[in-house]
Amino acid sequence: MWTKKERVEAVLNGELADRPPVSAWRHFLETEHSGAEDFANSMLAFQKTYDWDYVKAQNRATYYEEVWGGEFDYEDYRGGVVAPCTKAPITCAADLEKIVEKPASVAPLAEQVEAARLIVEGLGDDTPVFPSIFCPAAVFQKMCAVDSIGRYRPATREDLMVTLMKEHPEQVHTALRNITRTLAGYARELVKTGIYGVFYAATGLSRTGYLTRSEWEEFVRPYDMELIEALKPCKIMVHDCGIYCNPEWFADYPIDILHWPESATGNPALDSAPGWLGRITPMGGVDERPFGQDQAAHIGELTRATLKKMKQIPFMLAPDCSISVHTTHEELMAFYRASHESVS
Repeated sequence: MWTKKERVEAVLNGELADRPPVSAWRHFLETEHSGAEDFANSMLAFQKTYDWDYVKAQNRATYYEEVWGGEFDYEDYRGGVVAPCTKAPITCAADLEKIVEKPASVAPLAEQVEAARLIVEGLGDDTPVFPSIFCPAAVFQKMCAVDSIGRYRPATREDLMVTLMKEHPEQVHTALRNITRTLAGYARELVKTGIYGVFYAATGLSRTGYLTRSEWEEFVRPYDMELIEALKPCKIMVHDCGIYCNPEWFADYPIDILHWPESATGNPALDSAPGWLGRITPMGGVDERPFGQDQAAHIGELTRATLKKMKQIPFMLAPDCSISVHTTHEELMAFYRASHESVS
């Protein structure tokens, strides 16, 4: 009988397990901003219900901006999963000098460290836990009040972040260094909680038509390398998001897992990974869009199709991105049951 951790570690070592490790995750809007204990309890209850092989802790996506004074309206999510920003840390070039290094003890970061500790403690040693941490450039983007680039959202090079990179590159680098050092200190505290790894959100910064490859190499990659180093010895699960997201750009990163949406336009199929991903374990395989649409049967079919085509390839099974907060129990059980079926 395989344990959860044995199953995860087998595929990370390039070996087939009894079945691929499986998980899914969603936001819990009612508890994600009300303290570490409430957030941790939501994650623990979700895990108790579905018994996933690994837990991706779905932290609120706004806590980074809060570190530098960002403010949000948590009373009205306006139908989304990110509370609307009422005060952005960066609104113009003059604000860049305010982005100084912060200690890991600052309240928003300390809260997430405590939440990770509670989740790890509540689950025990056999369930790998991956709290989320955004890459430094994605944090900078959010501090400019620019929506993270994803599958559905348009990407424009006319936004504040790209404008600042073009017009004030040295000040942007100073801000990115301070963000990275802040996140590195936070990462070292996260590691102490006993987490197995981190869900490293690269978001869609690598998307075709947004940053150029040279911009990405200048403003994204170096800071990724510094933060990933601070996260050792944790396993690193990079999430690349959106259409035309170029997951190949991460193939030489010192990471363990690469998660990308094969169901989004312009992205490589999951079963192409052996040809270009090397030792890194691919992850994903199920379009997240049917979740929350009363499509339990279709979700089961998608899951079985992925398991069939990936039968001889070690991988981690998951939706291609966070699932809807309106996802039903029936849909999750369809995904869970299909993931546990034998593949002929």
